[in-house]
Amino acid sequence: MVTLSGAHSIGVSHCHSQIGYTATHPQDPSMDRKFARGLKAKCPRPSNSGNRRDPIVPLDVLTPNKFDNKYYKDLKNHHGLLTSDQALLSSYSTTGIVRNYAGNDAAWAKKFAAAMVKMGSIGVLTGRNGEVRKNCRVVN
Repeated sequence: MVTLSGAHSIGVSHCHSQIGYTATHPQDPSMDRKFARGLKAKCPRPSNSGNRRDPIVPLDVLTPNKFDNKYYKDLKNHHGLLTSDQALLSSYSTTGIVRNYAGNDAAWAKKFAAAMVKMGSIGVLTGRNGEVRKNCRVVN
């Protein structure tokens, strides 16, 4: 999971769905205070209006448009945008992996490729054993 989380090296997140709570609570100890203040400035408090045009922020602040290991460097600096990402540094079993990937792009890239191949071999449930959801958050 630590290896596949590196996919967050590219892409963005909507403020309302991903960081609304964290961005408006910069006292969150898992996030760098200066980074949190910057997010708060970019992301207004979440509203109940359902407005999907809220701001977006990059998942990887160092190199948001390049697929590389800088995501792990972000985590080491407590600049993990998602709580689930920053949590990778809260466990002894995952901290070493994060630190290794932050310092060795080639090692991460090799492991990532292997993990993607392995994930691709997971069988898809079809027919009565599976379903295509109309809304991914809700069972049909």
